[in-house]
Amino acid sequence: MSAGAATREPAANGAPSDEALPPICDVLIDDATVDQLFFDIGAAAELVGVVLKAPGAQRADDASPDLAAAHAALRAGAAAGVQLRYRHGGEEWWDTVVHTPAGFRLIRISHTRALAVEPR
Repeated sequence: MSAGAATREPAANGAPSDEALPPICDVLIDDATVDQLFFDIGAAAELVGVVLKAPGAQRADDASPDLAAAHAALRAGAAAGVQLRYRHGGEEWWDTVVHTPAGFRLIRISHTRALAVEPR
């Protein structure tokens, strides 16, 4: 999955609109792709952390489950979403996977690049 660079909408105060944002990926994925994502991260990345999102608007407890437990909770519906933080290819990535009526939604951002963007 590749992501393109985005630009900010023009600000109401006339601020420049060409400020680059870090690339972001936002796609719908099916069950098999969710399974492959967890496999790929386990096999080819260095896991930094896992955050579970409880059903509703609350965050799950502060314990960081392992990758297999997070995968099982997401697939069983015990978690509304999971954020996977990992290092791969010299960057730190944050993948957020959430349940939607159409399947799963994956939002991926390079946390490394996001930190490099200079605020104006």
